[in-house]
Amino acid sequence: MKSVIESFEFLKGLPLAKWKIVKDYKDLSSCKFPCYLKADVSGHKTETKAVIRCSSLEDAEKKLLEMHKTFPNDRIIIQENFEGIEMIVGLKHDAAFGKILAVGFGGTFAEIKKDISFRALPISESDIIQMVKELDSFNVFKARGKKYNLTNFYTTVQKIAHLCEVKEIQEMDLNPIIIGETQTKIVDARIELK
Repeated sequence: MKSVIESFEFLKGLPLAKWKIVKDYKDLSSCKFPCYLKADVSGHKTETKAVIRCSSLEDAEKKLLEMHKTFPNDRIIIQENFEGIEMIVGLKHDAAFGKILAVGFGGTFAEIKKDISFRALPISESDIIQMVKELDSFNVFKARGKKYNLTNFYTTVQKIAHLCEVKEIQEMDLNPIIIGETQTKIVDARIELK
């Protein structure tokens, strides 16, 4: 399983939330708050407290010290806060159908809600649009007073699907991918190569 930094480097060229490695406290002062600190570990980060939200520079300095104590052998990154609808895009292998792409509502409740649509690769943009429209919670995108750039999300999913076709990926979870008003950004990734 790839670590955070390895995963982000593997996804280079896709729309990632802005991030950088924290080398010292000076790196924190150039950030906008709120933001997130993440330990460069593989696997689920929320359960291991490898991701922490920081509300201010003072808060980030304190939490960085805590993270260095908890993860003394791992690099720490700082990542921008990006608001919107949390989605998940994943890849699994099926004995009968081969590579299966999953698209659904993500975040920390992805495994509880299980509002997900599946298709065997390769897929077209119209397949992706249909997958999203099949989701039980699709109406959230029509909420009054909010606009979300679904077209941007469809394009991002198409790029991810292409990457999954050309690379030897065993399993992948991009969760969350956040759909904002103008952009879509990948915030976290778990990737295992064959």
